[in-house]
Amino acid sequence: RETEQRLLEDQRKREAELELSRRAEEARRRRIEEEQLALAAEREADANLLSLVPTKGAEGVREQIERMRQALKEDRAALDVALGSLYTLFDQISRKPEEVSFRRVRRDHPKFNEDIGRHVGGKEVLIAAGFRLETLDGIKCFFSREPNIEHDMNGWSDWFDGLKKTLEVIEEEMIK
Repeated sequence: RETEQRLLEDQRKREAELELSRRAEEARRRRIEEEQLALAAEREADANLLSLVPTKGAEGVREQIERMRQALKEDRAALDVALGSLYTLFDQISRKPEEVSFRRVRRDHPKFNEDIGRHVGGKEVLIAAGFRLETLDGIKCFFSREPNIEHDMNGWSDWFDGLKKTLEVIEEEMIK
């Protein structure tokens, strides 16, 4: 009788463990599926952002600032803040191109989003200026990758000239 009871108890424990294991596996599968859906949504959002910037370089920067200007035609102060912040960003990069922290803009940075990123054309200006969507140290960023000056002097010069041209376009747009 006691043995039978112990066997029943052991069987209930095994069944409970199996049920717990099944639930854990189901939760793991759901979590993985949700993560994959979130990644797919992120990739789609990134592709959509990139598709909004068909033209790169100075002309692309002009186009995106014009989109911003049109979207903010009723809010000149917000446009001035956005252009001022873009000017500061590109001025810092131009003055110290070797400084990675100036070339990396966190996509979730509150000040970036408040001044630039929330406006039509704001994020797109960075893409047009050659920034890429990257994840650095686990943080989603806009990043301007500096070519290695020792191995690719022409590439570095083109990159730096692009930064200076972007800064010139922003200066021109600020006085309009």
